[in-house]
Amino acid sequence: MATRTTHVIQHVAFEHGGVIAEALRARGHTLKVFQAGVDDLQPVAENPPDLLLVLGGPIGVYETDAYPWLEAEIALIRRRLAAGGKMIGVCLGAQLIARAAGARVYPGTREIGWAPITPTEAGQQSALAELGGAGWEVLHWHGDTFDLPPGAQLLASTAAVPHQAYAIGKQVLALQFHPEVMPRDIEAWLIGHTVELAKAGIDPRTIRARTAEVGATVAAAGQRMFARWLDEAGL
Repeated sequence: MATRTTHVIQHVAFEHGGVIAEALRARGHTLKVFQAGVDDLQPVAENPPDLLLVLGGPIGVYETDAYPWLEAEIALIRRRLAAGGKMIGVCLGAQLIARAAGARVYPGTREIGWAPITPTEAGQQSALAELGGAGWEVLHWHGDTFDLPPGAQLLASTAAVPHQAYAIGKQVLALQFHPEVMPRDIEAWLIGHTVELAKAGIDPRTIRARTAEVGATVAAAGQRMFARWLDEAGL
């Protein structure tokens, strides 16, 4: 039986695959990581993987003048969408997929820290339902938002940011929040985003303390969610 492959586009080192990577490796996927803006993404286009995982980062999809390599990344995702290739997008990844699908991405309400999402009826019937086991609480870390792409189904919202998760058939799962984070990695997030936390007036001790309380439960629910989605996607 041939080994399945997942290509991972990573934008900052500490925002890695986390529990998604664990779920994939448990299924025998071979993961190859590409660092956005550094590595050539042409191999992803030339040898399409079974799954493309596009992770988060602190820049905006629309900042193509400052970060011109974003254009090539969006074009790659657009081509994969057209070809029916399967993708998971997290935070910036969800925004990049939305943009590649023709939706608008723009500054929104900043949400940083642990807080619940509200699933839609479709979300409750999807793999997202596994997050219910953690009281629907997830880690938020974003300032941008997006319009729902054409043909996408909304899966979850918050009061401030209505578009928190969406699916495009069984092809795409896109999440604005971060159910992939392992509790042991939170300190790297607090260090890496120290300037953003200071500007937002958020005490890192608050996030650290809540992570100690719920992080392991949410990570386990996240792993179940990704495993269920991979089953449903035939991966």
